[in-house]
Amino acid sequence: MVITGGPGAGKTTLLEALSRRGYNFVGETARIIIRERLSRGLSPRPDPAEFARQIFEVDLYNYMNHIETEQWVFFDRSFLDSAAMLFEASTTEPVEIAEALKNYRFRRSVFIAPPWEEIYTNDNERDQTFGDGVAVYEKLHRWYEQNDYELIEIPKDSVDDRVRFILERIQ
Repeated sequence: MVITGGPGAGKTTLLEALSRRGYNFVGETARIIIRERLSRGLSPRPDPAEFARQIFEVDLYNYMNHIETEQWVFFDRSFLDSAAMLFEASTTEPVEIAEALKNYRFRRSVFIAPPWEEIYTNDNERDQTFGDGVAVYEKLHRWYEQNDYELIEIPKDSVDDRVRFILERIQ
């Protein structure tokens, strides 16, 4: 089950709350790559196409690694998000990415966290502005719909109420 949205919309907080209730989740790959690069004294991100490719490879691996899991597994974003980045950063259509989008599918309903300025903060891995977050949200909204997913917007509410909203919809 995917939870997507722009940066700073509360996705990770929701996933951590779901984890405390016994649900498994796969963390956001971009944060892991940025953290690793920073620890090596590098810039947070390589060029956009390379960054997107690195994220996509890990995201697709994570999908494949959890495809047979019997329990619910939540993804903090998915390979669709990084595929969107690849299509945006590339001057040619990556054929293998298009094939993956066609052949590997998540559940049709995807949760999307809307931009929420009141909870938006920057940290070591998130250096985008709130406006950047809104733009990412809008791009992802269009992208998931173009790829035939139904988006369920998570309400701006307390963490417990947001978790309850998600769990009511997956039961």
